[in-house]
Amino acid sequence: MHISFAKRCAILEGLRQRTRQATAEFYQKPGVQPPPLAPLIIVRPSGNNTFSLINRATGMVIAERFGHNNATAHARELEAKEAPFNVKQFGRFLSSWTLRFGITLTVFAFFGTHL
Repeated sequence: MHISFAKRCAILEGLRQRTRQATAEFYQKPGVQPPPLAPLIIVRPSGNNTFSLINRATGMVIAERFGHNNATAHARELEAKEAPFNVKQFGRFLSSWTLRFGITLTVFAFFGTHL
């Protein structure tokens, strides 16, 4: 690569990093809400009032529906099912398993002392 192109690429990469950093700092301010994420499923017409539901990440067709309202309703249902696993859900999962493990140990300890 030519020296001038390499310099230009290095400068642009530095500007991109600074832009990402400034954006992250902006959304950390109180009262500033980040923009909503892009939809996971795209509804695309495929002809004769038929719509394809396409997974955005893989580009594969998930389902086909007749009518735009049916297709968008089904896409909303699928996106609701694919909710991300967040910290609150992880806490509930961990506490339930901790409780189950504690009960199991208590039962073993109880029966172990009576034998």
